[in-house]
Amino acid sequence: MCNIPFKEVFYMENIMLPMGVRRDGSYYTRIEWAAVTESDPTFWVCNVISDDHERNGGTYGACVEGLAEPKNDLVLSFFGELQPVGKIRLYKNVGVDISVPEELAKHLNIYISATDEPQKLRRKEDDINSVDWKLVKSVDLKKEFGWEDIEFDSPKEAKYIRFEFIDNFCDKANFIPWVETSEIKIYP
Repeated sequence: MCNIPFKEVFYMENIMLPMGVRRDGSYYTRIEWAAVTESDPTFWVCNVISDDHERNGGTYGACVEGLAEPKNDLVLSFFGELQPVGKIRLYKNVGVDISVPEELAKHLNIYISATDEPQKLRRKEDDINSVDWKLVKSVDLKKEFGWEDIEFDSPKEAKYIRFEFIDNFCDKANFIPWVETSEIKIYP
């Protein structure tokens, strides 16, 4: 049993955390823009910054119209602050009872911007490629549920991070027109 009074322990725990950082060391982020075809994009996209993997299914995905290669884009920010980014953690899940790993994102491109240019992305008609993005990591993801870590070669300074989820693990005969992941955590 600890002999330090509760009030002092509580104070010590809080003072160790910088503003904008969770207890696990990840940054708090804000969803700035997402490419979705759902009429209500908040239906899925808010799960990327939520710790709720069960009740809401934990999925981030949006149907892609047509049979072209599915692709989803998502832009997160640090509330206007410039932050060093060295690691990304993805929680891959496509729903509690109806999960099939073929729906998971197969490939991920991660881009950053250290400018305020991504602020112009506001409507679904906005072109994400109209912003000058710097590609910092391109990875093939594993076809399995749970956490997957992606580390950068060196930390990158960013105000905005763009995640481009490309394709899923479905074969073309059993095509499912969306790509899925779940929670995204960003670390220094």
